[in-house]
Amino acid sequence: MTVAGPRWIHTSFLDPTPGGSGLASHTATPPRDRYRVISRTIRRVLPAASSERARDDCCPGVLRLIDAVDGGLARIRLPGGLLGADALRALAAATRHLGDGRLELTSRASVQIRALADGAGAELAERLAAAGLWPSESHERVRNIAASPLAGLDSGADLTELVRDLDRTLCARPALAQLSGRFLFGLDDGRGDIAALEPDVLAVVSADAQVGGLPVSPERVVEALLAFAEAFLAERADQRSDAWRVTDLADGVARVRARAAMQLGVLTPGETPAAPVWPDTPPAGLIDQLGGGHALVALAPLGRLTADQADWLAAAITGRSARVTPWRSIVVPDVAPTLLAAAEAAGFGIAADSPWRTISACAGRPGCGKALADVQHDALAAAGRWPGRLVHWSGCERRCGRPARTEVDVVATEHGYRIEDAADA
Repeated sequence: MTVAGPRWIHTSFLDPTPGGSGLASHTATPPRDRYRVISRTIRRVLPAASSERARDDCCPGVLRLIDAVDGGLARIRLPGGLLGADALRALAAATRHLGDGRLELTSRASVQIRALADGAGAELAERLAAAGLWPSESHERVRNIAASPLAGLDSGADLTELVRDLDRTLCARPALAQLSGRFLFGLDDGRGDIAALEPDVLAVVSADAQVGGLPVSPERVVEALLAFAEAFLAERADQRSDAWRVTDLADGVARVRARAAMQLGVLTPGETPAAPVWPDTPPAGLIDQLGGGHALVALAPLGRLTADQADWLAAAITGRSARVTPWRSIVVPDVAPTLLAAAEAAGFGIAADSPWRTISACAGRPGCGKALADVQHDALAAAGRWPGRLVHWSGCERRCGRPARTEVDVVATEHGYRIEDAADA
């Protein structure tokens, strides 16, 4: 497999010189230049406004593997992040035998397997289908459903059955297979954690349920979510657009809402209700459950699990499914408090001050041919540089996997890392 783009050689990261920046560049120039941090820019990072995409949606799936420098890349959707013990063991076995021995957790609570050899796709598909992780060939890339991971555990109503109902109904509608792999359904229990992800259609499932800003009864939540998806496809067709997401359409949010309201027979409110705001950083450690007992929230360092760690988690699941979160952690309900120390020994972040609550990174070198640095290595080395700040490390300007609430961007360029700090704005 060829490597696209220039081959940048990462040399060192920690700056040993007195008064050094602590950040090294990764250029192929002699070592004397390797500790330079290039310009600090101060700007807000926003998605490009466009009514039409310049290229096809190339999101990976199980049937559509993406070629990376280290081999094939598969993405396995986990609606609501729900993952049982047997399914988790199947994923661990798949990456151990077919991939690089790790599982990547994404910012949408999906799982990725990297470094798949040519021809491994068929065996991977068989393994996933047997584990119940691939229920639909036609809809496998559109099963993007995020749900509040702690719903029904520490507060609120459990969203598990609602997620499963939405997934079943979505896969039963052939036309919705036309959605892009980036279209996101969100189910928020009122705390605002999923609203912060800015999904294409958001259901707030609390005392007064609403979907996309429209008031609905609880029994119509799934119907309303899919009405928004159908309205998006209809509006996209009318605009003759190849848009991936609602905000890519001209006046997309308002027009899609109006179409959905008409389909549902609901009056559009004069003023759209504000989405709940989530003020917290992701939880870690033990969480007190409603009615007694505890849940474990285990942070995966930079969102990567080894196969052995995945097997360890599977052994900890004794009843209800685990929940992979959009913050690259795993919630395991109904655990004994003694499991906390074992989780830390297994390499998970479990403390309130764990850097893995606030640091994320893309794949970087050597796996990605577009990356200009080994950002995984560098993020690990600088884990304590911005304590308490939400930091994302990007191997190039695409900034894959960047959380929406990122406060500090560390972006690799041909000449070194550029730091963008929202606090300087």
